[in-house]
Amino acid sequence: MNKIFGTNEYASLQYSNMPILLSPNLWNKKLKIAAHERAHKDGIIIDGNSPEEFDEYFWKAFMKDSYIKDGLLPHTVEEEIVNKYLTYISLICLSKQKQKYISKNNNNILRLSTLKKINNSKIFILFREPISHASSLMKLHRSFSDSQREDPFVLDYFNYLGHHEFGLNHKPFLLTSNFIETKSQYDLEDINYWLILWINYYEYVLDTFDDSYMLISFESLVNEPDSVFEYVSKNLQVKPFPNSIKKHKPMIYQPVPCNLELQNRAKQVYNKLLSLIKY
Repeated sequence: MNKIFGTNEYASLQYSNMPILLSPNLWNKKLKIAAHERAHKDGIIIDGNSPEEFDEYFWKAFMKDSYIKDGLLPHTVEEEIVNKYLTYISLICLSKQKQKYISKNNNNILRLSTLKKINNSKIFILFREPISHASSLMKLHRSFSDSQREDPFVLDYFNYLGHHEFGLNHKPFLLTSNFIETKSQYDLEDINYWLILWINYYEYVLDTFDDSYMLISFESLVNEPDSVFEYVSKNLQVKPFPNSIKKHKPMIYQPVPCNLELQNRAKQVYNKLLSLIKY
């Protein structure tokens, strides 16, 4: 997202739009927050004017949290609300003096059937090797849970923005019947829970896959960023990204014992995703 935003062709909600997210032309303050590593502790640097995934607040407000239960439910959005979203996007673009808009929002998986119908929309779906991804998710869950215990505002902040991926108010995406039926078998401190969560997410992606979706693997983004960004720039029709983009160095997770059946199932899903890559 930072690389695409850095082309200076896209508007996005930014930290400067907090907390009045629905009035981008009324509240758009420059924030003097020095560049620092984000709370995920993954080496990605942000500052007060970095783009962020704040537009989930729109869906919460206009759908009145109807999709948020003990988990997050996939949904089709009424045309009236879609039109309001398009108006909202146009207001954000106006405030940033841009013609195009970018959103990075994990929760968009819940409404892809609606978003893909928006004219000129481009949808990229990222994925990562399942054991590493599950390990990362579990690490983040522990980290954010600790932060929320120490400072209740952190929990309020997550709830306000509609992000329940990690922490004390974790609510999983309820995408597949298999996950809904089996999720209670594992504790959130068990790597197998995060592995079945990964399977749930990406089996749903495959089951609802549209050939217009563009898949990007975390591993190729790390190991061959030039090829990935060439693919991205061509599809977005933006100026090419610089050659020899600095490689990201992700955390390396030590192997942990996992349920062998889940591990094999996840590997099959991962290999299918790899086969659908177009770069």
